[in-house]
Order: sequence, then C-alpha cells, then structure tokens
Amino acid sequence: MRLELKSIGYWSLIKISFVLNLVIGFIIGLFYALFMGLFWGLMGEMSSFGGMAFDQYDAPPIGLMLIIMPLFFSFFGAVINTILLLICTLVYNLTAKLIGGLEFDFAEMQPKADTYAAPPPTGAYTTPPIQEPPPRPRPQTPPPPPPLEPLPPDVQPPEDNSGRDKEEL
Repeated sequence: MRLELKSIGYWSLIKISFVLNLVIGFIIGLFYALFMGLFWGLMGEMSSFGGMAFDQYDAPPIGLMLIIMPLFFSFFGAVINTILLLICTLVYNLTAKLIGGLEFDFAEMQPKADTYAAPPPTGAYTTPPIQEPPPRPRPQTPPPPPPLEPLPPDVQPPEDNSGRDKEEL
C-alpha cells in the first residue's frame, strides 16, 4: 500500500509542537540548572586547591536556578522551536505542491502464530464439528370442537343421568 503525505496541517502542528517543546524544554532546563549548580559549587571549592578564588563572583543560589531555568527553557524553547517547525512545515507544504510529497510504502503484516498455542488435534481423536440441534417442533394444540347445531324443535334433549345413584340403574 503506497501513501503520499501531501501537506501538514498548521494548527495541529502548532498545538502538538508547543506542548512537546514545553515539556522537553522544562526537562532540559532542569538538567541545565542542576549542572550549573554543580559547576558553581565545584568552582567555589577550587580555591582550596590553590586555584583562583571563585567565591568573589556572585553565583545565583541553586534553588533559584532550579525554579527559573526550567521555566525559561520551557517557555522560550517552546516558542522558538514551534516557530522554526512552522517555517519548516510551510517549506514542506510548498515543496510538496510543486514536486510531490513524501511517499510511504506500507505492507500488511501477517500475524505470527503464537508459539505457545497447542497444535490442532489430528488423527483418531479429532472431534466432529459442532452442529446446531434441529429446531424443536412447536407443541400442537388440539383442534377446536365443531360448532354446535341447534336441535330441531320436535326432538327432546337427552336426560342428564349423571345425578342419579348407581342403585337406581
């Protein structure tokens, strides 16, 4: 599968670049402040080894450097780097319109077989595929009784013998 990067969106680039450069600048400023504090501390101790007295120079306190330097590096680094990246994006978009963008070749990867999976069953112990049971027949209800027809007027209905004792019969 071939894909071509035609252009890069400016607003999305500004948002992502500013946030990433803010975080990276803070980390770099923190390391810079720690390194400079260590450097100033070692230089102050050099006078005891016969070197130049470094205590006469005013060094900022390390605590203040640990607060100011990360903020300085993060803000100004984010602004400067975002502007530089925006200029590079403008140049790329113009170049991509004139001669075409970057082309990427992507290949679809086949998933690797799990090395710990059990092998499929073979031989006499294979199980047949599971089949769904046939649908159960619905229970049938008995048909309704036929409609009753009225007796003709000259026929007498039969007597009800259910109320008599068996001895009378």
